[in-house]
Amino acid sequence: MYVTDGGNLQNYDVIIIGAGMGGLSAANFLAKHGKKVLVVEKHDKPGGYLTSFIRKEFLFDSAVFHLNDIGENQTISSFLEYFGGKIEVEKVKYNFRVFIGNEEYSFSSLSIINDLKRLFPNQKEALERFFNMSEKMITEMTSQGPPKAPYEMSLLEKLRFGFSSLKTMPNFLKYGRKNGIKIITDFLPNEKLASLIYSYYPIPELLFMGHAFGWLNLLKNENYYPKGGMQLIPNTFVETLQTNGGKILLSTEVAKIMIENGEAIGIKCKDGKQFSSKIVISNAPIHHTINTLLKNDDSLNKLRKEIKKKDLFTSVMFLFLGIDKKYDFSKQNFITILDEDTLKRSTKQLAPQNCPILFIPLPKTEEQENTSVIVGAFLPYEYSNNWQTGNTKTRDENYRKCKKEVEKIILNRITNKLGEEFKSAILYTNAATPLTFERYTYNEKGAIMGWQYDAKNYGKFLPHKTTISNLYLVGHWTFPGGGIPGAVAGGYYLAKEILTKEGMNLEQEYASFFSKKVS
Repeated sequence: MYVTDGGNLQNYDVIIIGAGMGGLSAANFLAKHGKKVLVVEKHDKPGGYLTSFIRKEFLFDSAVFHLNDIGENQTISSFLEYFGGKIEVEKVKYNFRVFIGNEEYSFSSLSIINDLKRLFPNQKEALERFFNMSEKMITEMTSQGPPKAPYEMSLLEKLRFGFSSLKTMPNFLKYGRKNGIKIITDFLPNEKLASLIYSYYPIPELLFMGHAFGWLNLLKNENYYPKGGMQLIPNTFVETLQTNGGKILLSTEVAKIMIENGEAIGIKCKDGKQFSSKIVISNAPIHHTINTLLKNDDSLNKLRKEIKKKDLFTSVMFLFLGIDKKYDFSKQNFITILDEDTLKRSTKQLAPQNCPILFIPLPKTEEQENTSVIVGAFLPYEYSNNWQTGNTKTRDENYRKCKKEVEKIILNRITNKLGEEFKSAILYTNAATPLTFERYTYNEKGAIMGWQYDAKNYGKFLPHKTTISNLYLVGHWTFPGGGIPGAVAGGYYLAKEILTKEGMNLEQEYASFFSKKVS
């Protein structure tokens, strides 16, 4: 499937380090517009966090279990159409089963509000207020059209945007950038109901806008899953890249970004190969980029200090379970287990005995008889002295013992809720800790969405352009932020910035492509 490129000192217009979705997006836009593009990826498959793998007979997705923005005429699917590709997707409808302490609740994503009113008849008015406010807030955020990158805005435009936001986004300004737990409990004083709303994205520091966005996507039935697994998406991005003349090197790790007279001129790989280019884009995580690939460049010291002050988004421990087909899930495909006091705990206070657990059976492929399940346990990187590795990140016997103990506790908590029949149906288990994600992706501390989505850090994304000439950044650390849709959109914004310097108007070209299609 993949075209590889051998030899030394080959010349390219653009080299992109890392085949995450931000890098693949930028690569496609640039290749589509005539650039000679090379993507270099250390893993044996593209996608970053958006990858899939097979163990035994089971197909698992590494970290993402549904997506928005890949439905018909939505951002990612439209980008692919522009590149010349297409993916088949199905809508994800969730039947929820939520355990809060000793209580259990069931409801459907197709009838959320009515189900919640049935479960909490004394909270009908509070639920109406909550969902009305949430919908108004998300409408305010999305009705303005695609955001303009801050670096494209003049000072006057920034001032105008700030003043106009007071009128056009009152709910967002009042609620969106405040802690989610605080807003949820303010609107829903019933603690069990508040915990249930929190259960969909049970992340203590998450801004309320994140919770509202998740619930509104459920209400609108706008969550999707690619037919065949998440790997289908980056694979299709690679196919369109190659169709447009771009190349990708897999299983090839970049050791160094080469700088000469303050200008990026290419890369050197760990296998000794070197490639030169007019532009270098790092889709590698920012900490790895500046502390490893550019470790001797003192011009980045200011950025290094800035990044040390920023907080990272949480990481998660994942269990990948293979479940025998004889086990009946009763069509429930989103199971959450919360402790009674979950709302009172910060991320640092989470432990295997009390952390939120998400349990999600994945859609089956046509060939698969048994069921693949992803279990997400919200445990921080710092748990038990960095999972018994201290500051060494060495995965020795102490690490493996810690990992096994946590896996046992999490499985016991699940079994206590689902019963011994479930336990006997487990055919396969595999665990990934935050250190696992850090090792595979180089995201600092296994952060799953870049910077923390709290009041202190949200919106303070890094610009794509760096202080080193012809060196750019892309991915969830940069504008417009975390999540797969954010990373993919970031590739567009970066390509637009690069092409603008050469007199090309990507925004106009993109709009023209779809206007011709309609006419």
